[in-house]
Amino acid sequence: MTYTEEDPNMDDCRATHSEIEEYRCAREWQMMDKPRVQSAAPAPMQAKPQILLVDDSVMNRAILAEILGGDYRILEAENGQECMEKLQAEAGDIALVLLDIVMPVMDGFEVLEAMNASRAIEDIPVILISSDDSLATLRRSYDLGASDCVNRPFDAQIVRRRVTNTVKLYAKQRHLAQMVSDEIHARESNTDMLVGVLSQIVEFRNGESGPHVRRIRHITKLLLDCLVERGTEHPITAEQQSIIPLASALHDIGKIAIDEKILNKPGKLTAEEFEVIKTHTTLGAEILQRQENFDKEPLLQTAYEICRWHHERWDGRGYPDGLKGDEIPLSAQLVALADVYDALTSERCYKKAFSHEQSVQMILNGECGAFNPALLECLTAVQADLKKELRRIG
Repeated sequence: MTYTEEDPNMDDCRATHSEIEEYRCAREWQMMDKPRVQSAAPAPMQAKPQILLVDDSVMNRAILAEILGGDYRILEAENGQECMEKLQAEAGDIALVLLDIVMPVMDGFEVLEAMNASRAIEDIPVILISSDDSLATLRRSYDLGASDCVNRPFDAQIVRRRVTNTVKLYAKQRHLAQMVSDEIHARESNTDMLVGVLSQIVEFRNGESGPHVRRIRHITKLLLDCLVERGTEHPITAEQQSIIPLASALHDIGKIAIDEKILNKPGKLTAEEFEVIKTHTTLGAEILQRQENFDKEPLLQTAYEICRWHHERWDGRGYPDGLKGDEIPLSAQLVALADVYDALTSERCYKKAFSHEQSVQMILNGECGAFNPALLECLTAVQADLKKELRRIG
């Protein structure tokens, strides 16, 4: 907001500026009167937090800089557009924005809308500056994510206290969020490790190569990421994106209960032996469902879906329950395709490995059963990444 010589607010600004000058002079005299004492070498100082002052009035910015300059580094912008440019240029180094509402080019409300669109408002608190303290203005400010509002003419003590409180509050929130994130990461790492160990035990007993589990996880993740990027009728949450690849490592856990002679038979299975092998789906599901915290753990519930239904097929000709189409949980559909691709491209005791190109063509031709057309499109789309990733894993 720009003031002219005739503007009645000019007297308020001069008065406030005079008060600031008197306060600063008094502080300087107090410091001069105090006797100097010899002190130890000062500890290294941390950089002060940086505040962005956004106001088209040079005088308003000068007053705020005088009030806050002792505790903060000051960055200035004279309109909303310049504010957004500096937020981008100084990303991660702005502790708070003091934002005027009425400005040319881009006003304060437009800045808040832009910060919401870019999600910057989640990390950077904004205190609005206004001489309009109407209820409508306050409501709109808070609805757009402002943390607080200060009125003109400025009261130095109130401005300083509100800025300090808001900066400290956001710092504590960031610290707590980081602590929670670290705790979650530690738990996920431990879970990942235990799932990896368990799945390796199953694979060792099954006589399959160690990298099988890693390959299934990576293929599942590639297909899932592609599906999310392309969009799906069924929304996939961030938690599911994390859990499904991890749970895929337990897809064959039921094989731990299958007779080893049947499991590792080098020749063709008899009809009776194949029926026994098929029970690994329901056995694995039962193992997981018996866990004490099954009803509360999404990882166990997703692993259950995968264990029980990763041999179902899109046309209903799979097992154990003959599900078809979207009756089959998406997690199981993904692992079903990943498992077939890996089985084709891997050497087993009963077969040689097919090439990547042969394997993909066999799947697309329907030689390994029917799959969700959307997943087949993803398989085709991620071929280059799939070959590269599997070559890296081995």
